[in-house]
Amino acid sequence: MSDGVVIKFNLPDFRRELAALGERMEKRAVRNATRAAARVFRDAARARAPVLAEPEPRRVAGALRRAIYAGPSKINRRRGVVAFFVGVKASRAARKTARDPFYWRFLEGGWIPRGPGQRLQGGTRRKALERSRTAGRRISRPFLAPAFRAQQGAAVAAFNARLEKEITTLSLPATSLPTADL
Repeated sequence: MSDGVVIKFNLPDFRRELAALGERMEKRAVRNATRAAARVFRDAARARAPVLAEPEPRRVAGALRRAIYAGPSKINRRRGVVAFFVGVKASRAARKTARDPFYWRFLEGGWIPRGPGQRLQGGTRRKALERSRTAGRRISRPFLAPAFRAQQGAAVAAFNARLEKEITTLSLPATSLPTADL
């Protein structure tokens, strides 16, 4: 029979495991929270994306909505930085068919409508002059930027909620916890 509580553990190993677990769990928690915020933007962009009203032989209705995705950013891969990208990307198979939403750039950035044989003639200066004259006729139907502006508050709330959930579920594995003999 024991007279008291005896705690046995290897202090250096425990501290090392605790430090490694903390850093790894911290990265995972922030990455999951950022992913939750990006999904809010993705869903808002999908809701705002235009759908093809009249059937066309080279386009499929709903292709643009299906092509909007949220994924980890490859541009900002510095240590300690977590970034996600919300954009439009067609699969390899879709690029070869009518499901390629190549036109999303025209919808987001705008275009000047011209018919067959109406392209700009002349050199660089002449084309620049004609573009400045037709700037008022530019047509655009943006859906990504308005979705981002409208859902900023909801994305921050989703980030905070997911981060809080991740922090509350953080726990050490039973093998690295100190053991107590009674």
